[in-house]
Amino acid sequence: MKKKLWISLGAIVLTLGIGTAVYAADTNSSFQQMLPSMKQMHPKLTDQQLEKMHNACQQQGGNAGTMMKSGGMMKSGSGMMNSI
Repeated sequence: MKKKLWISLGAIVLTLGIGTAVYAADTNSSFQQMLPSMKQMHPKLTDQQLEKMHNACQQQGGNAGTMMKSGGMMKSGSGMMNSI
């Protein structure tokens, strides 16, 4: 009984994980679509700075975690953080 429950739970988690990955890979939001939410998240940045940030994320494959691990735009002297 427990084995069936764990197998079912594993299958559900795997299915949802794969579905989420496919949806995320298929979703390609443009800068204009993202601009309103980006302005809410970063109200002090100009549109040009937000576009630069968006382009940097696109170059990194949209993976903000990669940018954060590599220091992306958080490095001192990068211009983005100095202008805030």
